[in-house]
Amino acid sequence: MKDFWSPKKWKVLALLISVILVHLDSVSAAEATEWDDLNPVLTSQKAFNSVNDFIDAQPLSLVSPRLIISPNAEKRNYEVILTGVSRVSTLWSSLVNPGELKVVLFTELDGEWIDKQQNELLGEWASSAELQSKRLEKYGCNIGGMYLPGVLFFCVKEEFNQSDDLWMYGERHKFAHEYTHFMEMNVKNWPAIAKNQGVGRRNTCWMEEGFATFYGFAVGSYPMDKDGANRRTFLKQLTHAYDRNRNRRPGALAESLQVPDTEEFRELMNMLENTPFPCDETELAYALGSMAAEVLVSVKGQAAMNSFYSNSSKTGDWKMSFEKVFGISVPFFYEKLSNYVASQFKDENFPIKGYVQSQAPTPDPIATPVESSIPQPSTTPTANQSALPIPTPTAGTPVATLRMKTITCYKGKKERKVRGLKPKCPKGYKKK
Repeated sequence: MKDFWSPKKWKVLALLISVILVHLDSVSAAEATEWDDLNPVLTSQKAFNSVNDFIDAQPLSLVSPRLIISPNAEKRNYEVILTGVSRVSTLWSSLVNPGELKVVLFTELDGEWIDKQQNELLGEWASSAELQSKRLEKYGCNIGGMYLPGVLFFCVKEEFNQSDDLWMYGERHKFAHEYTHFMEMNVKNWPAIAKNQGVGRRNTCWMEEGFATFYGFAVGSYPMDKDGANRRTFLKQLTHAYDRNRNRRPGALAESLQVPDTEEFRELMNMLENTPFPCDETELAYALGSMAAEVLVSVKGQAAMNSFYSNSSKTGDWKMSFEKVFGISVPFFYEKLSNYVASQFKDENFPIKGYVQSQAPTPDPIATPVESSIPQPSTTPTANQSALPIPTPTAGTPVATLRMKTITCYKGKKERKVRGLKPKCPKGYKKK
């Protein structure tokens, strides 16, 4: 034993320890560089482009939504809500590829009609969901949702103002947002979790709501908002509910977030780690969670996000899956995210044309809730379509099938099929 602790062996041990410490320092430095190099302007654009490049590299997914439309909704222009149907289904085709998807379109005039459809379509889950007529009373025609056993609901607004970029930005975002919920419902098997029969729990609130918002932006809205002005206005407005809930001036949180404070930011994110049913401060989860997704996809790419969804469905532990897939602990990620969020609320970081934008008028908390910008999440756990049968609408229900068209486009020897309501060939391609 005395010989073991000889000076020579002490030197060897000390050298070994120093090598390990140097290695750890280099790993830490590399990790810090990877997550710190987040350009305020380019990070979101890089993330959105990563999503769309990923979609373009996949075989086209031919999902055929079946519309259940109220007579009043048929008279309105509902196509804008269906923006990105084929692209978002292609994005998630490796995780869910339904043969049919039910989409219900109604208006603020259809309280009785939509309640009847809801009760029939949701089956055994109807009793756990707030009636759409009650939600119409609270929020007007500013609602949307994805409900068990996998039915998408959208209220079609009367006004359709294509000249209002911010209004269009929100409407174009809706379908991709709710379809992302539909994907995760299937992947995580939410019905089983709701019945305490599944693996672990659903992903946390800021992920489910924030990631759905991010993909709504990336797939539906980004093509018309390349400079990000509307996105930043949305993010600011989504923090206003947090302020109103605390009797503060709307915009106060957005201003305070301009100065990174790791501890305070971590408290906000910890609050949003609750389950999505219910989700405390849902609008804040939309905002912070969507910026979190921007960082994750910008740094690790869209393929990593697909891996996260798949891995978390198997482990039932979102934190464990997060660290395994993204290579960063959740607390350390919050620290890096706080700096990025701060950069997004500083107008001086966006000197290019289109980024500097005056503060939008604060929505009236009663007449025009914040929910008008982003569709409200479902107030019921949402579920796996394959696990539960979907009832067929009763006789007499106005039902329409989407007039989806498929065209063939070519560029040299390359050939692509494009499917949509009004399909167009990608830039550089010609219609065959």
